Amino acid sequence: MACFAIKYQLNESKDYPPLWEELSRLGAHKVLRSFYFLDVDSTSRELRDHFKSYIDADDAVVVVPFSTRPHHNNAFKGTNDWINARFT
Repeated sequence: MACFAIKYQLNESKDYPPLWEELSRLGAHKVLRSFYFLDVDSTSRELRDHFKSYIDADDAVVVVPFSTRPHHNNAFKGTNDWINARFT
């Protein structure tokens, strides 16, 4: 599995539910508003292309792979558990 940080920005119509449902289906963890961690067997390009189908043409999505332990301040509940389950 590979770990990814995913950030999105929905602009005009802001149709969040389909995107949220897909992030949830894939097991993503919400770290901050519009920012998620996800571990899947994929590449950042494949994920970017996948999430493009859940956003409009004027929206944005960024997928960044990471392999070292992330650090945060005041992230949403469960973030430490998500990190601790994947990094020692």
